[in-house]
Amino acid sequence: MRIFFNRGFSLAPIAAAMIRAVPSLEIFIAIGVGKPRLNGATEIWEESEANDEGYLAWLRERIRTYDIDLLIPTRRRALIASAELPCRVQLPSTASVLELLEDKFKVAESVQQESYHLATKSITSAAGLRRALAASEFQAPCIKPRKGVNGLGFWKLRQTSPTAHLDDPHARQIRPDLFIAAIEAQQREGGAPNLILMDYLPGPEVSFDVLSHRGALLKYAARTKLPGGNQRIESYHVLESAVARLVSQFSLTGVTNIQFRRSAKGDWKLLEINARPAGGSVNAESVGAAILGDWARLLAGEITPEQVSRPSIVTEIT
Repeated sequence: MRIFFNRGFSLAPIAAAMIRAVPSLEIFIAIGVGKPRLNGATEIWEESEANDEGYLAWLRERIRTYDIDLLIPTRRRALIASAELPCRVQLPSTASVLELLEDKFKVAESVQQESYHLATKSITSAAGLRRALAASEFQAPCIKPRKGVNGLGFWKLRQTSPTAHLDDPHARQIRPDLFIAAIEAQQREGGAPNLILMDYLPGPEVSFDVLSHRGALLKYAARTKLPGGNQRIESYHVLESAVARLVSQFSLTGVTNIQFRRSAKGDWKLLEINARPAGGSVNAESVGAAILGDWARLLAGEITPEQVSRPSIVTEIT
């Protein structure tokens, strides 16, 4: 069986884990132009950056040339969902759900009735941010892009020194008036901010690598970040029912990632849902969680969802 991932984060080691579980698999991945090529996949291509029509033509050429059986898209998914392609396509949910999950504000809005809802405000102007901060709704406000990954653009808004964000950028702290001034400058140049404001969650953070099938949770590995860079990995966690509800609510399929973080009051809040495998999922694989391995076996038809194993794991890795 030949599987094609059309670009994503850390796909090469993910492909390697899947091939170890099912050696007959061939997994092809695409990477951005000029990006490093990591070992693990059967073959790696540079992805087309063409417009929609050109991109679909490139996809069809790859699929036919390499006799691809299954395409698992990790980008341009709405385009692919609406296209006729010469192979089977597996999306982690419907195109409309995937669009919602890319929007952190809409995700927060969709779980307002749940205990893990994190109060979140949409910010579309400097004036709006100024009003939101003046309302004192948030005790320890932080801000980040409404869409995006890898924590890019995240800042804690604190009454600190004017150069704190320059002296120690890794602390991700900036004075609110300076952040507002930057947004005002952006608006003068024609750019409108698309941000969300919320309370900072001190943690810890737990990241769930989830294997599901048509809205049913099959198993997961919960990776909790610990001081010093270690991770605790568990196959059973107190948030399991919350994870199962989210999987069902968004009809998730395949391997996805759901992140929670503790608030200052000690309760868990939903940070985001990434409808794609996380790079860190290979860490859980190394201790026998078999999230990626059983996904590979499901895709290859070696097992059914009812046959997915559920190991008991509580361990710590560096």
